[in-house]
Amino acid sequence: MNELKPIDGELAPEVRALVEALRELFTGLGVSTRRYAARRAYDSSTISRYLSGHRPPPWEFVLNLLHDVAEERGTTPTAETIALLRSLHAAAVQAGKSPAHKVQLLERQLAEADQEARRAVARERWLEDTLQDREHRIRDLEIRNRELQALTGMPSRTGGGPSAEDGSVDGRAQLRNEIRDLQEELARVRALHRDAEERCERLERLLAASEEQEGRTSRAALLPVPAPYGDPDSGATLRSTSGTYHFGEVNGTVNLFTDAWQVDEELVASVTVHVRYGNEHLGNGLLLDGRTVLTAGAVLQPAERGEAGGQPLQIGIGEQTVDAFTHSSRSMPGFPDVTSSVGVLRLAEAVPFPDRPLSFDWRLTPGRQLLVGAHTSSGPYSCLLNVTGRTGDWLRVTGELTGGLGGAPAFSTSGSIAGLIMGMGADGERRGLVLPSATLRAFGALLPDG
Repeated sequence: MNELKPIDGELAPEVRALVEALRELFTGLGVSTRRYAARRAYDSSTISRYLSGHRPPPWEFVLNLLHDVAEERGTTPTAETIALLRSLHAAAVQAGKSPAHKVQLLERQLAEADQEARRAVARERWLEDTLQDREHRIRDLEIRNRELQALTGMPSRTGGGPSAEDGSVDGRAQLRNEIRDLQEELARVRALHRDAEERCERLERLLAASEEQEGRTSRAALLPVPAPYGDPDSGATLRSTSGTYHFGEVNGTVNLFTDAWQVDEELVASVTVHVRYGNEHLGNGLLLDGRTVLTAGAVLQPAERGEAGGQPLQIGIGEQTVDAFTHSSRSMPGFPDVTSSVGVLRLAEAVPFPDRPLSFDWRLTPGRQLLVGAHTSSGPYSCLLNVTGRTGDWLRVTGELTGGLGGAPAFSTSGSIAGLIMGMGADGERRGLVLPSATLRAFGALLPDG
């Protein structure tokens, strides 16, 4: 078993408390950091830094570790234990002074502001629907009152005598009061929504600046000791003053020289498929299991139109080619000037699938980078993309985009799937749209059973 590195002696008390709790949990697993890294698709040196206090762990790592220990012991984490670890993590993030701590603090604040904005949106919709209902009901009362006046020949009351309105005047007064209260509440909630959105935008800008600062700090710390690069095909690594310095290639066109990227190029190649129709390149897709592919709906359009005599689609993965058939599709939420959908393909026969489960990055913010390793009509192609913003359920990205990448999965720096490329800019424009994993998660009903 790997021996854990000593705890950094200069840690703030809050950070030390979290590190000690994590080390106690990790010891309960009875495995080495390298073995746990393989189990959870982390880099072992990253786990080592989490457990020594040299790097703040994300909350997802803390929660995963807790659940893994509970599974090892055959128990379930209690709400009290989760709450305790969450408070330790929050205190450590607050107390940390490094750029990485600042990034995590801003990420937490952005998540809270985003949750507040979404709650406000839900409340707005309910208030708008309720207000519309009350206005409709009061109109109905007024119409019925006028119908009654027409039938009885009784005019509206002008003095103290009886009137056809007497039976409904109290109901209308009550509805008017409700409408006034709803309008006031709606104005208040809309103001809260505006404030939350402004706070999100401000935090996104701060987060992007902090992530850039953290990246500069990490790159400076990871400058390697001068040495020959060696043979890239050998999987060689270089040593730096802070640990292992990784060398990797994706599709032969993107080299990653820093352990800030934890992307496994073999995994990228094994779950990114090439979609063709006859001899025509259509796009790419994400292999969800040995028989299922998720892709952009636009990739399927030539097959749906039957342009090649109704033949099945073909999926290329590695050296293997198999037939595929459209299983289902669903239109996506609107984006200005873009009409798109997500499609699911069912393979005619099973193909090899990685032993380890896929991991997904559920939360992406502007300033992050994504990696794509896919195919175009010219052959294998890879590029780095920058997340520049969000519009509704879409991420706006810029980078070395080229035609034919539609449906390709994009990977975040953690090696997790960040989403699918769905839309591209006009010719010559290096910008596009990515549908993030957090939105793809809602498409469970699209996927075939079994």
